[in-house]
Amino acid sequence: MSDPSRRHFAALLAALGFLLPSAVPADSTVELIGDTKFELGFSVREDNKPGSPPVRWKEVGNPVWTLTHHHSKSSFDNREHFQFRQNGLTFNDGFTLLDVHPVSGDADVVLGLNADKEYGGIYRQKGDPWPHVYLTQRISDASGHLGADAPTLADMKAIDFSMSVKLLYDRANPKEGRIRSVHAAQFILFFTIQNLNRQSEGHGDYYWFGIALYDDREPVTFLHAMQDKGSPKKKGTDKLIYNVGVKPFTSKVVADGRWVNIRGDILPHILDGLREAWKRGYLPASQNLSDYRIGSLVMGWEIPGLNDAAVAFKDLRATATISSPAP
Repeated sequence: MSDPSRRHFAALLAALGFLLPSAVPADSTVELIGDTKFELGFSVREDNKPGSPPVRWKEVGNPVWTLTHHHSKSSFDNREHFQFRQNGLTFNDGFTLLDVHPVSGDADVVLGLNADKEYGGIYRQKGDPWPHVYLTQRISDASGHLGADAPTLADMKAIDFSMSVKLLYDRANPKEGRIRSVHAAQFILFFTIQNLNRQSEGHGDYYWFGIALYDDREPVTFLHAMQDKGSPKKKGTDKLIYNVGVKPFTSKVVADGRWVNIRGDILPHILDGLREAWKRGYLPASQNLSDYRIGSLVMGWEIPGLNDAAVAFKDLRATATISSPAP
């Protein structure tokens, strides 16, 4: 068939309501998490103080990730505790361990926190804060690496989340007065699911969607939903925490000290979290999925116990599949 005849035939099929396979628009994908190989270094922001100069081992681009502590004796502002290599760094001040592209092992990052040293070997009292060490990044707001180009939840068909995690050690250091349900250690990952439509009354409001990657109280972490409540000594956000754990994605135990691959479509769980938020009276200004985006990412240790713990992780990704518009 000659080219003119082929074009005439394709036009005839289209007029009759048919589409040739090559004419069907394909879905596209967007990587929601930036710099997943940790190549651009880090910004530093400690306990919401003004930002410090970035930490990097080579001059390429601007950092996407930020390092931060809360309620900790450690500080990434103490630059004397950094050791730099050609393709990574180590920070170790006895409280916090950060190893990016470690020389030994195949991890992307090792992150540890010694809460026993933080507390001086004495359990915190009710209402007292506990140390946090986080790697964070902004994704879809004006300062995020995607910014206005970020897809909304209404745009998405799926979010393929994946990473591998290995517990390197968790020394509980049990002492008299330990309450197992309280004096614990968690390595968590949270996304904010946020209304970023500036024309919406609820602009800026969000809930926490979480995957507790490790919790020393649960062999395989599972769904918990609660309010992020604070105390006079520790401020909370009062937002909904919807933490699905790893159970929807794997039955393997991270505490076994072997690599555990966590992978699955997290979009249905994010939507379940939105429905739970609306059911409980959160995010009252909008139930329009087009108003909501993945706002930011927070990942790291929270240790209310006396644990000295560290994990390795690698191959972190969250790939959104975007529905193509109808032809």
